[in-house]
Amino acid sequence: MNLDLSLDPKPTILIIDDSPDNLNLLSGILGQAGYNLNLAPSGKLALKFIESNLPDLILLDIMMPQMDGYQVCKQLKASEQTQDIPIIFISALQEIFDKIKAFSLGGVDYITKPFNEQEVLVRIETQLRMRQLTQELNARNKQLGQELTERRKVEEALRQQNELLQTIFDRIPVMVVLYDEHHLVQFVNRKFESVLGWSQEELKGVNLLAECYPDTQDWKQLREHWQLATGKWQDFKLTTRGGSQIDNAWMFMTLSDGKRLGIGQDIRDRLQAEEASRLEERNRMAREIHDTLAQSFTGIIIHLGAAERAVTLAPQQVPEHLRTVCELARSGLTEARRSVQALRPQLLEQGDLYSALYKLTRQMSGNPDIKTTLETVGSPYSLPSEVENHFLRIAQEALTNAFKYAQATLIEIKLLYHPGEFCLRVKDNGQGFVLQHLALKSGFGLMGMRERADRLGAKLAIDSQLGQGTEIIVSLPVESPHP
Repeated sequence: MNLDLSLDPKPTILIIDDSPDNLNLLSGILGQAGYNLNLAPSGKLALKFIESNLPDLILLDIMMPQMDGYQVCKQLKASEQTQDIPIIFISALQEIFDKIKAFSLGGVDYITKPFNEQEVLVRIETQLRMRQLTQELNARNKQLGQELTERRKVEEALRQQNELLQTIFDRIPVMVVLYDEHHLVQFVNRKFESVLGWSQEELKGVNLLAECYPDTQDWKQLREHWQLATGKWQDFKLTTRGGSQIDNAWMFMTLSDGKRLGIGQDIRDRLQAEEASRLEERNRMAREIHDTLAQSFTGIIIHLGAAERAVTLAPQQVPEHLRTVCELARSGLTEARRSVQALRPQLLEQGDLYSALYKLTRQMSGNPDIKTTLETVGSPYSLPSEVENHFLRIAQEALTNAFKYAQATLIEIKLLYHPGEFCLRVKDNGQGFVLQHLALKSGFGLMGMRERADRLGAKLAIDSQLGQGTEIIVSLPVESPHP
């Protein structure tokens, strides 16, 4: 007989029977099968033994003196410590066996005498296997209960965290929007809803980028800014749900799960403040010109009129009037130069072009992945204020393009002081572009650079190829400095 019990370690079986023959027979059968055995000739001794030695299964004889099997079973099932131990009753064929009573007290099976060895082993193996599976199931349920408790704790912590984040997002004075990889909105805060007019529910299934930027060119620029997700700010003009347009600035970041977080600012107040500041500065300059140049010109007109009258009435007074006119003209010219000097860029107020470019690169370079170098070639010499001003603005435009669009890791700036010629070179190792398409890029500022170069009589050259970077060279003939 080959029975694979596959129970490891071998379970312990307690046999309770007042018949020595039955104990010997059953212990022989089960011992050969490899089970660990304990024998008890009475119910009382068995209960005493079980207090300190819990078996995995009990074979319990029905008919025993003093305490029969029913009574033993009833006490075992009444104890929390032993109530889960499976009990198989033993009964002789000629004995009266109340099966209903046996099962109602907690018995799981029964074996009749005389014993059939294979039947005994199969029934015992079945009950042990069922007990093992029950124990495993209980352990698994306990583990699942613990996991469920932990999961509820985590869910509650996440709920509290989400509630906190929602509160923060709803109170910060910027627009927050979360997109999936298909441009669809997953989340917006209250500031976003109040500025643009869409609620989070209404935005489900809406391509927000296309809705807010119906102009194809604007949409392409924003979509490129969205895809690059550099974390830098860029200004746009956005269309609200009601059709009105507002000025705003956006920056995007890519999250670890591929989604994109957008943060937007309503910059209308900022632009209005800047415009008011420019208007105030223009008014100030107008008042200054009126208070200085207008007085000089008025004096010149008066004295020229007096000189005209004196030609016939008092010729000897004409030279004096003309001298006064010259003095007023020189004074007005001085004031005009001073006013022009007042328009000199702040970066040039306390230094030369080199120091201004140094400060400019320090101000613009906020990305540690981009290396910027600045050097001079030759012996520096003085340049007129107007020349320095225009070269600074050209360099500023070139640097802006390199930092914002070129995706460069290295930007080189050189000031070349050659005898008879001054040159500015700005070179990057970025993505470059097709020169024929350059004029179509409104943000590049090519027209502004050319206009400044033309005002100085300088030559502007741009060399760029896709994947090979861009180089901008501005050269201006100058008088050779005196030794």
